[in-house]
Amino acid sequence: MTAKLCKTFLKGVFLLRPPVKEVVPPWDLSLVLQALTAPPFEPAASSDLKYLSWKTAFLVAITSARRVSELQALCVKPPYLSFFPDRVCLRTNPSFLPKVSSESNINQSINLPVFFPKYSNKGEYKLHSLDVHRQLRFYINRTAGHRKSDQLFVSFAKFALGKAVSKVTLSKWIANCILQAYDTSGRPAPQSVTAHSTRAISTSAAFKSRVSLDDICAAATWASPHTFISHYKVDVVSRGRASFGSAVLRNILP
Repeated sequence: MTAKLCKTFLKGVFLLRPPVKEVVPPWDLSLVLQALTAPPFEPAASSDLKYLSWKTAFLVAITSARRVSELQALCVKPPYLSFFPDRVCLRTNPSFLPKVSSESNINQSINLPVFFPKYSNKGEYKLHSLDVHRQLRFYINRTAGHRKSDQLFVSFAKFALGKAVSKVTLSKWIANCILQAYDTSGRPAPQSVTAHSTRAISTSAAFKSRVSLDDICAAATWASPHTFISHYKVDVVSRGRASFGSAVLRNILP
């Protein structure tokens, strides 16, 4: 097939099957965040390790907008993981190469802010249970005794307890967290939930809160806003400026 025929064929395929952009989010972020503040995900100090792991993976994914491959490469040891009063800073293993391997993306730090760190009532404490800083401290403390890998996310399964999880397993954790949230809420589960959908949901939620396109692209490691504008940006209602992670979590608020 000549180059001209190939070009004509691909153009025909595009016209017959144009790409479809989601108009409505595939799942409700507010519903999931509400569910994460209650059993079986809370209290974090005594919840089943499975639910603790699912919630931790989901919160890191939704507040960072990173690909599962990057989440799987996160390292638990200093200086790759550092806690500060106002944020937690995460980094991948130095040998990891991201999908967009630009100089700015390689070994880029992921800074996730605290959420309602100073609470004065039960309502604010409930919101604080979505704090990634808090969640990671619980997760690291509770996995320390059986950890067999420097990778942040390790298995809770008895046959592989403490071993590093694969990208497939981590993807299942995030999807299962969303499905469990719907089950806990007594709502029918959405169809075809994927871990990758957290990137669309989180970046769109941040856009609603008037986070700049430059900050969104930096968080999601996109070279330009084109991917976001072409495929995401669902449900664009603005609410006010905030940092990326906080803007996403504030979707629990009315």
